[in-house]
Amino acid sequence: MTEQLRFDGRVAIVTGAGIGIGAAHARYLASRGATVVVNELPANVQRAENVRDEIRALGGTAIAVGGRIGDDDDAIALVARTIEEFGRLDIVIHNAGVPAGKVMDGSELVHNAPSPGLDMYFDINVRGSLQLNRAAWPHMVEQNYGRILFTSSAVGTGFWYGPTGYELDYAVSKLAVFAAARQVAAAGKEHGIIANTLMPWAFTETVGASGGGEETELITFMRSTLQPDKVATAIAPLLHENAPTTGEAFTAGGGRIARVFLAGTRGYFNPDLTSEDVVANWDQIMGETAPSGELLDVFEQSQPREERLFLKALEIGHIPDLTWIAEQSVKDSTRSAAG
Repeated sequence: MTEQLRFDGRVAIVTGAGIGIGAAHARYLASRGATVVVNELPANVQRAENVRDEIRALGGTAIAVGGRIGDDDDAIALVARTIEEFGRLDIVIHNAGVPAGKVMDGSELVHNAPSPGLDMYFDINVRGSLQLNRAAWPHMVEQNYGRILFTSSAVGTGFWYGPTGYELDYAVSKLAVFAAARQVAAAGKEHGIIANTLMPWAFTETVGASGGGEETELITFMRSTLQPDKVATAIAPLLHENAPTTGEAFTAGGGRIARVFLAGTRGYFNPDLTSEDVVANWDQIMGETAPSGELLDVFEQSQPREERLFLKALEIGHIPDLTWIAEQSVKDSTRSAAG
């Protein structure tokens, strides 16, 4: 049996930790011995204090710190307070973010974007995480140790139909987070710093509110199966001193965790390449194909396919077999050909 993962002696900052996934991260790390700095917006600091009190009531160590990571001074102050209180900083979870659906007037749609909301999404989802990362970096470098978790979304992989249609701004901000985490991971290798990306599936108050507050059948299903605690449990090994990898992205929720990655095919090469060669060798460029013409690379990532796989796993209690997964690719390729 695998030895229980412990975080004794480690100090963690979790942003946006007053509710939802952030609170789940904070509670989980504290339950395994970590000291946790629970961050929330100044207007919501009572939520952070509630989580802090829950942790302390169970014998853990935590403080609550208000601050908006989109404000560079607040990001610097958050790290400074952590170092002042505990003398070190080992883990940073960039959980705070602006969720999809904040702009509901159609201005995010492809033919209208960028919307006035673009800066709002980038301010927290991207710039805020980078500012906090910048403040934490020298401390992690000095101690030759750090674990960083960025929060992206399967939405960033594209083909996402949002609240008003095919929206750009939120999706673009979440893909930018993925790129940021990869760069941080590369720079951190020589300093003992590991960085990875989480693409979570969880029901939170924010998700419920985005649906208008109506208790639909889908909302009831999500509430009962997509608890934030399951995300925190799945992703915790990436925050441990024995973290198995860096620079990777993982989707997690409902008891499932899976790697999400970019991939390239073997492709086609001709030193005298012509446009006609490209057309004639399209199958090889795209990857192997079955006699019927569909791609055999059934693991191509997109938000709708990820969602279907995830919900199917919840329905049947295990990961579907490759035949079922391949059928989803066929459906998508058929839609593309028809559309």
